[in-house]
Amino acid sequence: MNVSEDELEQRLRALFSDERLGVEAPSGAAPAIVAGARRRRQRRKVLISASGAVCALAVVSGGLAVVKFQGTTGTADLSASSLTVTDVSPSPSASAAVSVGVPGSQTQEPSTKGGAPPPPPRNSHAPAPPTRRSAPVKVMKGPLLTADGLGSVKLGMTEQQLADQGLTLTPVKESAGCTYYEVAGEGVPAATAVVSADEGVVVVKPDGAAHTPEGVGAGSAKEDVTAAYPDTAASSDGLVAPTGDRAYHFTLADDGSVSSVDVRATNQTCAA
Repeated sequence: MNVSEDELEQRLRALFSDERLGVEAPSGAAPAIVAGARRRRQRRKVLISASGAVCALAVVSGGLAVVKFQGTTGTADLSASSLTVTDVSPSPSASAAVSVGVPGSQTQEPSTKGGAPPPPPRNSHAPAPPTRRSAPVKVMKGPLLTADGLGSVKLGMTEQQLADQGLTLTPVKESAGCTYYEVAGEGVPAATAVVSADEGVVVVKPDGAAHTPEGVGAGSAKEDVTAAYPDTAASSDGLVAPTGDRAYHFTLADDGSVSSVDVRATNQTCAA
């Protein structure tokens, strides 16, 4: 039952004025009682307000304690409007997240470390970039075989001219009006020369490894031949690379590399 101060004062005055009490109330007693009642009401209001403040402080302290307890079991993101705590479980299949925020506020997502987004996943099915073949490997084994011939043996020389060079010619065989000679002497490596009665020397083939001025010879890859001589064509037993009215003939081994090389006149019937 709520009683106003005016009504309380009237009741007290009536009580004190009652003659049956037999005790005369001192002057000013009623205002003192009213003032005391007012002070008690004010204390009660102060106690209620203090209790609310203590509850709010307890909630905030509990939130800060949760944030501190993030060392080894979780991570926390504390902003001006929200408090987010994420708990990481030892098992990769189980995880929990606890979020405490002010009503009406927005939760802020944790940003990526360093401020940069994570790179997109690499597509394992993407085609590999094409590989560029390195420059042809030059071969310098053996003597130099040019489009003119080998040493002092030149294409177009007759048997007499070869003899005049002081070379020894040893016949090996004859075929289609041509004679195969083993050539030896000063100024020429061991080689085989094919001599036509009408056209003179039409083929010069070193007995061992040799190389062309472009660095192609015994041991070269097929790709090196075609790179050095773009007009190269296939023959029955190798590759033919034209150079003017002559051509290099590269014999290929089983693995596709060059095993030997010779130079021959293009218009001749002694050697295919």
